[in-house]
Amino acid sequence: MACLQTCLKSLASTLPSGLAHEIILVDDGSTDGTREFLQGLALPYVVLRQDRPLGYTASVNRAARIARGQYLALLDDSVVLQPGWLEPLLAAFAREPRAGVVGNIQVHADTLQVEHAGIEFQQGGYPVPRRESIQTMQASGAWLTVPAVATTCCLVSRDWFVRSGGFDEGYRHGFAAFDLCLRAREDGLVNLLATASVVRHGSALPGHRESHEYRDARRFLDRWQPRTLALEQERTFAEARAQAATLARRYLAPLHRRLGLGSRALRRQHRAALAAVQRARFNQTRPIRIGVDLLRMAPGGANGGIKPLLFAFLAEMGRQRGAAFNFAVFAPESLRSELAPVLRPGDYLLVPSDTALGVSRRTTAAWRPDGTMNSDANVAAQAGLDVLYTPFTVSRFHQPGLPWVSLAVDLLHRDLPSALPVEEVNFRHDCFSRMAAGASYIQCLTRHGIERLSHHYGVHPARCFHTYIPAQSRLPSAAPSVPPAPIPAGPFFFYPANFWPHKNHEALLAAYRIYATAAGSRAWPLVCTGAPDRRMELIREMTLGLGLGDRVIFPGHLDDAAFAALWSQAGALVFASLHEGFGIPLLEAMSFGVPIIAGDLPVIREVAGEAFLPVDTRNPQALAEAMRRLAIRENLRADLAARGRARLAAFSLSLEAGRLAHFLEAAARRQSP
Repeated sequence: MACLQTCLKSLASTLPSGLAHEIILVDDGSTDGTREFLQGLALPYVVLRQDRPLGYTASVNRAARIARGQYLALLDDSVVLQPGWLEPLLAAFAREPRAGVVGNIQVHADTLQVEHAGIEFQQGGYPVPRRESIQTMQASGAWLTVPAVATTCCLVSRDWFVRSGGFDEGYRHGFAAFDLCLRAREDGLVNLLATASVVRHGSALPGHRESHEYRDARRFLDRWQPRTLALEQERTFAEARAQAATLARRYLAPLHRRLGLGSRALRRQHRAALAAVQRARFNQTRPIRIGVDLLRMAPGGANGGIKPLLFAFLAEMGRQRGAAFNFAVFAPESLRSELAPVLRPGDYLLVPSDTALGVSRRTTAAWRPDGTMNSDANVAAQAGLDVLYTPFTVSRFHQPGLPWVSLAVDLLHRDLPSALPVEEVNFRHDCFSRMAAGASYIQCLTRHGIERLSHHYGVHPARCFHTYIPAQSRLPSAAPSVPPAPIPAGPFFFYPANFWPHKNHEALLAAYRIYATAAGSRAWPLVCTGAPDRRMELIREMTLGLGLGDRVIFPGHLDDAAFAALWSQAGALVFASLHEGFGIPLLEAMSFGVPIIAGDLPVIREVAGEAFLPVDTRNPQALAEAMRRLAIRENLRADLAARGRARLAAFSLSLEAGRLAHFLEAAARRQSP
């Protein structure tokens, strides 16, 4: 308790005047008189009491969920704060929009020796504290970019901390900080060390030898070692290049002058060392050119949810990274008009013909022709690509030595192969095998997708990352109040899905017939949108055969305005799919306040949380009963809609696009396992 009292005293004396704040204290099942001390505290103190110890990570997460401020200052009670500790941390967020976890210099309270000044990864990717002198670090700048910091005293965005899940509660303490910082890097954020902020620590910092350290270290290395090894290798190479340049300037240049022109080998060494450093500096600052292969993408809605995902991510990455990213998109001519609002001035469109690629450069108002490329030669080298992004798993433009990031939308061909022709199963398996063997990083749409990819293809999770699809803001919010003809006014069951076998329209129609027969004239209509194809006609014929022709409506593929109008009038989403990579309609339903019926699948649980009515979508009788319950119980619909609106907070376009941008940059910089 003495440590806590000292910490609070230093906090009260060092907070900037006029700063709006609250101080949340978590009593983690204390038995030493701390509870009695905390009972005497008044505002701005807020006390959370736990009858039994939950541990550091769970306690901080609980406090973060009730916090109301824009930022969270995480403090261990053994920290003694010094005047001016907070201002540099706040200034870091004002200076760097992508600031992640901002830490400070932490010195031992007795010896004043630097204990933590950021974290480097050494000795096989293990986290090791930096301990340079304060003067050396302050001479390097007010804020230093570091892989990680100690969270004993740090500042983070509350919104990001809560949205990302906070600390991993599988850790006890110290390694949770390093895990948090690496997840911030994955989200495209930058971890900073504020060199003007110095605090004292009264005892050994997290990471000292304790009974749980080995278990936490093993957990951390199992999850992160391939990536921390890549960071360690990059730092080692940078230090070697800098040392070679220093030696060249300090020793080789004088030798040149002394030995004259005869020492050609020395001159070559000198020039090579300096050139290596210059190249490294140039590569760290020049724009990254990202090739994006969309040649397999069709106009309209034939590709399902992948198109809105990719277009939203490309536009948001361009907005976030600005001139640091330059896109070269390979796409058919039919996509030119759809890509126009997505790409920025300076980005390129490469359209294939029989023997060449026509190159167009985006300008403010139009496309400007910019020559051609030989499509039979190394297109990646001709285009100057630093990394290739392949949303359809593999690309014919990949060349050995070129980093590439691939998107694995789902594992349908392995988890539900009966939904695909055998030729498609074999084709996808070949593509996934090549992707698993060669991609620098693999993007999945959920954590469940990473688990399935690892299960089927043995890919280490460290080579994978997930980006949710924040589709809730894709559609226009000011939708027409009346849906397009022939949709009836009033509530209806809505199923937006292409007519692929795994979307399970046959079982849905069987369930709807059971429901409609029982409900009679009170039955809600069923509306099924999707790109028209032969299977849609077969489903329509099945509808007529079941005597449901006047109750089931097939509007086809709709533009965004008409689609939003449907959502604004829908009574419920009935998501009958048997397999999903993500499930974009789930978020669309949440954003329009539409309650959800869906299959009880792991991916649906991950995306929708508790905001849906689970059902076995293979069982028409169970599905019909769920439809009946939702149609007649207004309170159930209201509860599910409210849960859906709350669940939307877990999905952010800026964070998900930032994560993809981070991995594209990491691959381009060769920071891959």
